[in-house]
Amino acid sequence: MSGIVQFAFILHLIIETAASINFLLRPSATLSAPQPHSHAVIRQYALLLISSNIIAAVMLNREIDATSGRIAGALGVYHVGPVVRAVSRILQKSSGSGLNEPWLHAFAHVLCGSCLLVSFLSSST
Repeated sequence: MSGIVQFAFILHLIIETAASINFLLRPSATLSAPQPHSHAVIRQYALLLISSNIIAAVMLNREIDATSGRIAGALGVYHVGPVVRAVSRILQKSSGSGLNEPWLHAFAHVLCGSCLLVSFLSSST
């Protein structure tokens, strides 16, 4: 079980580090139309993602136990939101370029969320 738990935390770190940097440094890029009054909320969201990354990093540097699984479950639930947003963009036939493709977002968050939730379910048995 420790392999999947570690992989899940590392995957979360990779995905959410990129997202948090983008939200922090380029808040307008996350909106379809630039809205400067929304920047503070988007930057606050970036700080929440950074906090989740710190938690994942702490979990990587300790023994895998039931707490690791519970934390993995909590982080896994977060990934439902980005999956819903990505699927919504896919259904609206919205497109992006490069790392902003909705299919890529959906895949990355389904993979990460699934690994985290499997880690949670494996730890509770």
